[in-house]
Amino acid sequence: MVTTKLEGPLAALRESEIRLMNDIIETLADIGDLTADDRSRLQEVIRDLRDLFFLVVVIGEFNSGKSSFINSLLGESILPTGITPTTEAIELIRYGDKATYKPKLREDGIREWQHPNTGGAGVAIVDTPGTGSVFQKHEKTAKAFLHRSDLVIFVISAKHAFAETERLYLELAKQYGKKVIIVVNQTDLLQPREQEEVRRFIERQVKDKLDIEPLLFMVSAKTALESSNDDGGIDAVKAHLRGVFAEAPPAKQKLLAQLDLADRIVRQYLDDVKKKAALVSSDTMKVHEVEQELEQQAAGLEVQLAEAKAEIDLIFDGIRKRGLNFITTNLSVRKVGRVPSREALQAEFQDVVIGRALRDVNEVTGDYVNAVIDNSRLYWRSVIERLNQLRDLLEQDLADTGMDAGVYAEQRESLQGAIRIAEAELKSYSTGQVAAEIQRDFAANMGGFTRSAATGIVGLVVAVAAVAAPGPLAGTGAALLALPAFVVGAPAALAGGILALRYYRRITAKTRRDFNQRLDDLQKSYHDALDELTHKERNRLAQYGKQVLTPIFSRLEVLAERYAQQEKALLELQERSTTLRAGITGSQ
Repeated sequence: MVTTKLEGPLAALRESEIRLMNDIIETLADIGDLTADDRSRLQEVIRDLRDLFFLVVVIGEFNSGKSSFINSLLGESILPTGITPTTEAIELIRYGDKATYKPKLREDGIREWQHPNTGGAGVAIVDTPGTGSVFQKHEKTAKAFLHRSDLVIFVISAKHAFAETERLYLELAKQYGKKVIIVVNQTDLLQPREQEEVRRFIERQVKDKLDIEPLLFMVSAKTALESSNDDGGIDAVKAHLRGVFAEAPPAKQKLLAQLDLADRIVRQYLDDVKKKAALVSSDTMKVHEVEQELEQQAAGLEVQLAEAKAEIDLIFDGIRKRGLNFITTNLSVRKVGRVPSREALQAEFQDVVIGRALRDVNEVTGDYVNAVIDNSRLYWRSVIERLNQLRDLLEQDLADTGMDAGVYAEQRESLQGAIRIAEAELKSYSTGQVAAEIQRDFAANMGGFTRSAATGIVGLVVAVAAVAAPGPLAGTGAALLALPAFVVGAPAALAGGILALRYYRRITAKTRRDFNQRLDDLQKSYHDALDELTHKERNRLAQYGKQVLTPIFSRLEVLAERYAQQEKALLELQERSTTLRAGITGSQ
């Protein structure tokens, strides 16, 4: 391939642009496989920059007269024409001092010609295969050449004005940011009034559907080629092209045109990366919300636990007061000598001291267990709902933004696993089972306490009363003498009586201490049971956050960092492009 010689500042600027293109390609490769088409386009642009011909690309449906139009621009028929799709390959007509009438077939399949009437040195006209033709490869070839163009001439048949394929190709040219002019050919087939109607129709369609207003020329290439007196409107097109080429050297225009394409590609991926970064940020926030719910749920358990313990403590305060009163009443000196019924005392202890305490405790613990489990069920349902929403977002991200499939699959599997675990946690809760287990333990503990406390207290009361109890033959006086005998420890001995009284007080105090200790142990066992239940629940929440949510969050952080690096690289490329554009624009 012959490379156009370029010297001076533009030569250095061309090399800078090629380096920029290569760096863009490298950055796009890091973004993923979805950039393959744009990387390929930029590679072709680099080759075109090396060749450095200003490419005027002619596109249109077959039978629109593209080849005839190009022949009319050249002033003679060198390209083949016909009623069937004759252009199966790219025809490239370079500027040359002499015309060649036999093309050279290049390795890339392009047929190359030379002609002095392309528009000036450095200008090449490209005839693409007809769009919408019977050859399926034609449209692909024509579309692939659009991004390489510096100026697009869209040839439309006056008899088949503005087909859907033409709209699509114009839209693609608009997306690439290409300069476009429209040429309505074959006007010789229309009356003057019809020509004006066709012009207005096409202008309206292009404006309404594409929101662009390119210059439009009405021509007859056939008339221009066959008549020496009528230019068929071709001279107006030539004059416009001369004006375009006079604005700046074609080489300079080419550098700017291809820089426009590079800028659009970079901007497109920068927008995509920003969208993905925003989505990952949103997903990260949602994971944080779930983590915060874990913390709130754990904090809620602490509040509920404190309330349950406070209610249990009130119940135990009642048992304590009634128990101490029972001891005081039944170990009273006034009752010494009255041997009570052991069974009656035990029944009284059960009825007066314990009473409905166990039922009250069971109600409190049952309410606490129910609250914990009901709240946990609601929590796990919320987790499942949020994770499902996050999974749906990822699926939408994949559809809308083309998220990397590998990253998506890994992240989706993590979410699926998290959802399965959350669903298993939800199913594991059974209010009745947990409540029944803890209440059985409480009943056993309360029963043990009642038996041990009652046995100790009742046994002491009976023993103390029996010490001073009168024999079957004793009279009232003997009974009265028995009382001080017990109290003072020795008849008529004041000192001994004082010792006995102290002993009586010691065993009474010890009985109270023993009762309080047993009650404290029982109360602590209840607290421990609730603490254990709460601890297990807290551990479930913490373990879920650590083992399930943290890996998801970590992957999101990796994605966020990846997108941040991509955004930074693309922004740097944009800055370089801006600097390069200023250099090209200011060059002579």
